[in-house]
Amino acid sequence: MNFIQRIFGKKEQTAAIELKEQTPSQSPIVIERNSWLYHQMLAKIDSLVHPSVVDNNFLKMFETIPEVFWPIDFIAKRISEAHFDLKRVKDDSIVWCNRINADRILKQPNPVMTWREIVYQHFVNKLCTGNAFFRAAMADTIGPDAPKFQWCSNFWELPASYVKVIPQTYSYGVPVFGIAELDELIQGYELKFKEYEGLLIPTHQIWHDRDGIPECLEGSHFLKAKSRLLSVKKPIANLLAVYEARNVLYLKRGALGFIVAQNQDATGTTPLEPKEREALQKEVNSRYGVGEGQLPIGITDVPITFVKTSSSISEMMPFEETLEDAIKIASIFGIPAVLVPRKDQSTFSNQDTAEKSVYTSTIIPAAKRFCEAITSFLGLEQKGLYLDCDFSDVACLQIGLKEAEEVKKLVNERCLSQFNSGLISINDWRAQIHEDALDGEIFSKVKFEMTPEEIAKVDSVIKSQASPIQINTGSNANENNKPNNNNKPSTGEEDERNNEKPSVRNEGD
Repeated sequence: MNFIQRIFGKKEQTAAIELKEQTPSQSPIVIERNSWLYHQMLAKIDSLVHPSVVDNNFLKMFETIPEVFWPIDFIAKRISEAHFDLKRVKDDSIVWCNRINADRILKQPNPVMTWREIVYQHFVNKLCTGNAFFRAAMADTIGPDAPKFQWCSNFWELPASYVKVIPQTYSYGVPVFGIAELDELIQGYELKFKEYEGLLIPTHQIWHDRDGIPECLEGSHFLKAKSRLLSVKKPIANLLAVYEARNVLYLKRGALGFIVAQNQDATGTTPLEPKEREALQKEVNSRYGVGEGQLPIGITDVPITFVKTSSSISEMMPFEETLEDAIKIASIFGIPAVLVPRKDQSTFSNQDTAEKSVYTSTIIPAAKRFCEAITSFLGLEQKGLYLDCDFSDVACLQIGLKEAEEVKKLVNERCLSQFNSGLISINDWRAQIHEDALDGEIFSKVKFEMTPEEIAKVDSVIKSQASPIQINTGSNANENNKPNNNNKPSTGEEDERNNEKPSVRNEGD
């Protein structure tokens, strides 16, 4: 390497460049090209000294390497399986049927894909490449201020590795660090497909979702983020090497070893004669082995020894290296080591706790940010709507919900006791359970400050809220054969009860 540096050292190269600059006939383009060739040659030499078999096509790795596929699929699949609902901003109620087709994207975003497939593809692109491009395909006559959920019926997730951000061209460059609007920075988005060659997608039709810091300098990755997988490029290279070594052992094992003769004479060790070697080989292959009629232990009168030349998989210990690399790859996505698939799997208790932590720290926040961003992109807030996601039916989160409800019940019981003792007001009570304060003077008074009429009103409300609990316990639930009004029966159930009443009266008579 020192010899190469002496040949291509910076000092000599700088001197050569300066000498060429002094020559009037030398073009600056030639000087720049010579410098570029110099750095290219050093890069090639460095690749020989520090080899790596990993390229930047992380989507291909996601498709072919299980240790890369698993953590990305773990997150993307769970986000896509959430319950996405369209809600009203004023009261957070779910919109079941919308006259302006605001929920059309949830039903059928495009002719060939479902909403879950779109969300899954979005997060696979984002976690693999660091970028995801969500397009609302509309006519060019529709402006950027129009609500996209009303004017668009085709929503697509573009292949991130083929999308290029085209910057605006000015004489002074791109004003990325100055005062500028998005249209003053980006000319549009270009798909590097032969079928889409020359097509420039307008900026208002694309939502660029980045997983990291954008590259602000002009180039092929302009305003794109780098993939997280770049930080584990060497563990991925180790994985490829381990898989290759294991594949060679399985497919090209070669000879297990050699039988070496131990015959000796006055001059030393003597080799076997060709006839002796042939007879010994025939005897070993025909009489000894694990097949039917063969002996597991061989006996021979020829002094020999066995020299092992092959390595077993257990001796190379590739599984420990594979697990270590898989844990490193999973860690950059916020997945703990106990969830990584392995031979000695963790207990279910540990897995539930670890999976719950991934939901609360990674999956749910990512899904909430997705809903907020796509709400703004579609223009739902213009109509008082927003997109929300729900994970309440996830098994590992049920324990947390149960604990939260028990805590809330204990807080309510304590607040009721404090309110009856005159220590807190109703609004103080609501503040402790994280509810908004109510308007009205009565709600800010403690019990000793209330009039008898106000106390009776508050007590009647508290008792009416507690009565369903007493009915459900079974005490006096069906007194005088009256149905429970709190649980209104369906039409069929009410008809059945009406049909039964005459027979009851006849028996009483």
